[in-house]
Amino acid sequence: MLNKLLHRVSTASSLPHKLLWYFSGLAIVIGLSLYLSMFGLMQWIEDAVNQQELKTSAPYAISLFQQGAKQPLNIGLHTQAFYSPELIPEKYGNLANFPVGFNGEVINNESTGILHDWIVYTATKAEGIAPKEIFLYRGEFILDGKLTPLFLITPTESVELSDREWHLIKLFILCFIGVLFILFGFVIHKLSCRLVNPVEQLSKQLKSPESSKKFTVSEQSATEFTELADSLNHYRQQNEMMIKQEQAFARYASHELRTPLTVISGAAKLQEQNDAAEFQARQRSRIQRAALDMQHTIDALLNLVKQENATSSAALRTLQQAEIESITQPLKALASSKGVRLSVDFKQAPAIKPTPAVLRMLLSNLIGNAINASDSGEITISVNSDEIIITDNGRGLSASEHDSANGHGHGLGLLIVDSLCQRYQWQFSLSDTKPTGCCARLTLPQADS
Repeated sequence: MLNKLLHRVSTASSLPHKLLWYFSGLAIVIGLSLYLSMFGLMQWIEDAVNQQELKTSAPYAISLFQQGAKQPLNIGLHTQAFYSPELIPEKYGNLANFPVGFNGEVINNESTGILHDWIVYTATKAEGIAPKEIFLYRGEFILDGKLTPLFLITPTESVELSDREWHLIKLFILCFIGVLFILFGFVIHKLSCRLVNPVEQLSKQLKSPESSKKFTVSEQSATEFTELADSLNHYRQQNEMMIKQEQAFARYASHELRTPLTVISGAAKLQEQNDAAEFQARQRSRIQRAALDMQHTIDALLNLVKQENATSSAALRTLQQAEIESITQPLKALASSKGVRLSVDFKQAPAIKPTPAVLRMLLSNLIGNAINASDSGEITISVNSDEIIITDNGRGLSASEHDSANGHGHGLGLLIVDSLCQRYQWQFSLSDTKPTGCCARLTLPQADS
């Protein structure tokens, strides 16, 4: 049964009970071993003390007999000494059969050890026969020029513990072992519950339909369980971020690629309607620009979904003013249609890691948002060695952009910007300016600047 309990596949909640059964069986075996060992040790000590007492009394008895003492010679309260076997009481049997030097316990005229003593004593008790137990020392000494035997006898009932006293000792030992059994069982159960509870808590939290709930364990849990909960929270955060990036990729790709595809499709249809060389060249130019925009968009989006570390794989390059001008050029027509002027204030060339496609996507999104939020005025793109700043005089941040600035939410383009900045360890922030307008700031890390 115990083997089945140990090898049965079980849940974490049943593990404390399983461990309790296991240690209970082990404790019973140890308790029985301890009980038998203590009982046997006490009997051995009792016999050894009495045998040593007889042995040390022998020289004293010999001295008294040699001085003319009569038999039986009483030594102390319970020991008698004899040198004539015929004077020994018949109830003790013929003790002359024991060899010289014998020192031990005798039951019914037979020598015994601890195990034999216990078996014979139990059997005679069961039969209702009172065993004749004595401690015997058999020796020799010189009396009147002759070698004479010596017998020292001590009845066991006079020096050993009574049956009632032994029963009380046994009861004490059993109660002591029982208390230890209960105490250790309680401690083991509590410790196993403390070890298993964090696992059970995490398991319930994993099964919970509340996907946004943070993984937690009790404060009393081991450090490893706290680290496991932190790892699960980090994994969930990364997973949610990847899902958001995937959704943003799909929406942004659909949004950004639809425009150049429409331009290409429209230009191709227009080419069929007019064979003039100048008209054909203009449509081809539109198709080429739209295809280039598509290529930049695809490169940036593919860079966004790559899993490798962008900062370690990309090499530093120097940003040129011409690249900034090429990014703002396609947006000037949209800005002019709203009466907004674009200007570039290129103070110092920074060293950056993002590719031209990635930088185009970053700045195009931010400049496009600034144009959409402005009805007039000027949009300035300032570039120095450690940051790129885009300021406008428009309506300021919208509610969704305020959430984005506070880390609570993202518009479609701003989510792409934020994700790309995280890949390259750039800091992205949005803030209102006085009296009107907005400031988008891209702060470069020290390694780039």
